[in-house]
Amino acid sequence: MSSSSLVSLDNQVQQALDNNRKGYYQTKHFTQGLAWEMYPLPTTLQMLVAGNSTETILNPQPIQVNEPPMPGLNNVWVNKTGSTNGFGAYIAYMPAKKTGIVILANKNYPNIERVKAAYTILAKTPTTNQ
Repeated sequence: MSSSSLVSLDNQVQQALDNNRKGYYQTKHFTQGLAWEMYPLPTTLQMLVAGNSTETILNPQPIQVNEPPMPGLNNVWVNKTGSTNGFGAYIAYMPAKKTGIVILANKNYPNIERVKAAYTILAKTPTTNQ
């Protein structure tokens, strides 16, 4: 079991999860994993809004390739927005604090509103460092 896992996992599953938490690219706002964007803690709402903005998402961004990839990051805010067919989602978690949030909506709210809601909720949520 990985030191960051809460449950025992098959070695291949654990390796896949570990690979997802590596930092493969660096942008102005965040470190890019295989799917996740990661912001160093402490982060600010301003940084999260900038990284999840329409401008950042839709326009090419300068990047630096991390060669080799940064090892699995724990002291980060990890997030991903998503939407399809009028539905919207936002997932954010902080491995070091063992806390996170999933927002699902049957309406495609703007990414920035999802980020603000999650940040507000998590800023007021007690966390554990077990």
